[in-house]
Amino acid sequence: MPTFLQRIPFLYHWSLVVVMALVVPLLTRKSDKPGEFYPFSNFPMYSRFEPQTYYVYVRDLKGGPVSVAALFGTSITNVKKVYDNKLTGQKKKAGPGIKKADLSNEDRSQAASETLQWLVSIAPKAAQPKVQALDGLELHQVDIEYRDSMISKKDVTVGNLPFPTPLLP
Repeated sequence: MPTFLQRIPFLYHWSLVVVMALVVPLLTRKSDKPGEFYPFSNFPMYSRFEPQTYYVYVRDLKGGPVSVAALFGTSITNVKKVYDNKLTGQKKKAGPGIKKADLSNEDRSQAASETLQWLVSIAPKAAQPKVQALDGLELHQVDIEYRDSMISKKDVTVGNLPFPTPLLP
């Protein structure tokens, strides 16, 4: 066996290339984040800086902040990725030539509602009573823009998910 390994230089490295290029994308193609498989993740956010971006956060319907990590067991960056994927789906439905920034409020609201439904569906069983104790969730999008040496922020509620109130006996 050692002679076989000596005849093929960098066998281990070429095996890793095959795994990263073929196997990982194939196995993760139907996941929420295709191609995302640590440590083989793609980080395009560091390739260039755009003059505008956004982030999201979650509140309850009374306006209080919701800790996504503590309550749902995921990070807020994952919520943004799911929301962004839902926006991409709305963009595809809208037709060619439409940018995500040009989507209507109804399209954004649909994407936000689907994202919040996903968030509730992944909550651990132990956290379900705490989630149901909330009256609902709302997703906020904060647009950040750099223009004329100034940074501006605009906070918009893009969608909500009210929870049904339990019937009292």
